[in-house]
Amino acid sequence: MLNRKLRDVAEIQAGYQARKRINELSQGKYRLIQGKDFDKYGNLLVDTISYFEPERKPELYMVKEDDLLLQSRGLTHNSYCIKVNLENTLAAGSFYILRLKSKIILPSYLCWWLNQAPVQEFFISLASGTIMSFVSKSAVSQTEIKIPDIETQQKIVNTIDTWRRLNSLQDQIRQKQEQLIQSLFIKKIYSSEENQ
Repeated sequence: MLNRKLRDVAEIQAGYQARKRINELSQGKYRLIQGKDFDKYGNLLVDTISYFEPERKPELYMVKEDDLLLQSRGLTHNSYCIKVNLENTLAAGSFYILRLKSKIILPSYLCWWLNQAPVQEFFISLASGTIMSFVSKSAVSQTEIKIPDIETQQKIVNTIDTWRRLNSLQDQIRQKQEQLIQSLFIKKIYSSEENQ
């Protein structure tokens, strides 16, 4: 088991900071990932990513497959792993973009580790602000990472992925069941009206 600081295994870049309010476009060349673009299981909802026109060089803030996005601002400081190939897509200023610079750690494992309670408590202990807490880049860079061998990391990642897929399917089933029940009630009401 290796112990490393986050700065030893990943480059840390602040997300795109707009000088003024970002105007969303119906379409365009660039897109901006925001907190709303992830579901409760940490999956990126690609279809919800907004188009916009950056005011400054977008290259610094581009997101690539296997990057991690760590929420620097908010009630929580969750990490999300980008598992798809994106073009001309930037991360919003509420994120740090983490790009691995070491092969001793898998992106999905690092994402999982950063979302664990001890790390989240560490972030909260260093965060400033009361309503909307903020974790500085220097605090994030000091985060302790425990790194088992790649095989163990892969087992953890595979188990978490299976659990997330199962939960997502259960959510879909519950949603369909609710729609079916509501539909049956509506039919019952209309059929009882016809019989009067």
